[in-house]
Amino acid sequence: MPTPRKHPVEQPVFRSLMLTSLFLGVVLLILNEPPSNGFVGVAALMLLAVFVVSFGLYWLAWLPREHELWREGRQGQGE
Repeated sequence: MPTPRKHPVEQPVFRSLMLTSLFLGVVLLILNEPPSNGFVGVAALMLLAVFVVSFGLYWLAWLPREHELWREGRQGQGE
């Protein structure tokens, strides 16, 4: 029997994208210490925007999954 596909919340690629974009965004903000509107500043803001969007998607995927697991647990108790 084939293994079922993992939920997006359980896939390590999604979490690593989120954490990598946060780390690189913070590093680039530190490197861009005297604020300028150059490439480094734009890249830092883009990476931080990727983090915010991916974190929001992660949360939106996690919440219904946890709710469904909770509902399955209650059905096993016989309500």
